[in-house]
Amino acid sequence: MHWLDTEHRYGLVSRVLHWSMALLILLMLASDLWMEAFEHLGKANLMGLHKSIGVLLLALLAARLVWRWLNRGRLLPPAHWRLAARLGHLTLYALLLFIPASGVLAAWGSGHGVAFFGLPLLPAGPEVEWLEDAFEETHEVLANLLWLVLGGHVLAALAHQWWLGERSLQRMT
Repeated sequence: MHWLDTEHRYGLVSRVLHWSMALLILLMLASDLWMEAFEHLGKANLMGLHKSIGVLLLALLAARLVWRWLNRGRLLPPAHWRLAARLGHLTLYALLLFIPASGVLAAWGSGHGVAFFGLPLLPAGPEVEWLEDAFEETHEVLANLLWLVLGGHVLAALAHQWWLGERSLQRMT
């Protein structure tokens, strides 16, 4: 088993980072839908999990960006798709940075802190209604945009696999 990416296959580290982030993103989006659907039941416990997963995703994003910078052996997409691939990945990375950042600012503006599975990371701030409202709205808009970008990412992977015959799924699994 190879740790590093090669021209023909993603290495173990890239695959673990990719699929663990994919699973956590889906869990995060599902927890948001669950909190909205069952808001009347109270969402304090689920919100703590939601925040913790957001912090974990930020840490994995940082690890992924460092790994991507260190590990340059990956196969590049064909030249005619390279710009689209770069823009798509850049958009995903930006969303995975700004969605948790806006969530943290919304939590802080609401007078709540941020904990990582019970370990306090950011103490509760003063309640600032305009800050909470602005960043809650930003958080929601960016999360909805993430749904679209993820859909595009999955469709592109499937198109590369079956329509273009580039075996992209085999390289990532």
